[in-house]
Amino acid sequence: MPEQAVHAIVLRRKDQGESDRRVTLLTEELGKIDAVAKGARKVPSRLSSVTEPLSLAVLNLAEGKRNRFVTQAQPLRSFPGLRTDFERLSCGLALVELYAAVLPFEEPMPEAFERLTASLRAVETHEKPIVALLWSEVQLLAISGFMPHFHQCVVTEQPVAEAEPYVSPSAGGYVTDGAAGPYFDKFRTRVEVLYALARLPDLEAAPANIRQAERALADLLPFWRAIAEAPLPANEAAVREARHRASTALA
Repeated sequence: MPEQAVHAIVLRRKDQGESDRRVTLLTEELGKIDAVAKGARKVPSRLSSVTEPLSLAVLNLAEGKRNRFVTQAQPLRSFPGLRTDFERLSCGLALVELYAAVLPFEEPMPEAFERLTASLRAVETHEKPIVALLWSEVQLLAISGFMPHFHQCVVTEQPVAEAEPYVSPSAGGYVTDGAAGPYFDKFRTRVEVLYALARLPDLEAAPANIRQAERALADLLPFWRAIAEAPLPANEAAVREARHRASTALA
């Protein structure tokens, strides 16, 4: 079987058979792909740790008739700061869940690989992981082509005017009160949230702080649900935990 070396970040894993793992990878060379790591669940196995989510490695892939197989692995980075802090780990898992759910298979996207690598580093090191996650999510919306319109109404093109404007996933972003009637998934947010979300795509790095970051993260979740059309348990958990931390801080 011919082999190819790829730079890969593990997005998710699933047990297969008695000792194998099926992993979803974001690779620099091939885009998002699935591969089988045979024997990865055996103890010991050289493929065990490197096929865990949030691992960055050079993987040798062999092409089979129906599957790709991971034959060798050279770890590059495990983002240890994510694994020793519960909040950072929660944010990191939420982010790779979105990459796995949103990006198409078998389409090379070097920009997505580079952006995810930078995003995981930001979540690992930023003073406020929730801010890094929010910035990272908006970056993914932008590069995947799913960025909602938060700066003006998707129907009338009017700029945001209300203090508590409507947004609608099915509409594709902000809608004025007068145009919101047909959209049954509309909900109220804060104008500060829309201002923040609208400017994040243009920032090359996560800002030091974002007002109402927890609210903004929660308000993005319905958009992600509509885009992914799949369960997003890691993101549900991240939003719950962010809200809990925010309420605890205010208590």
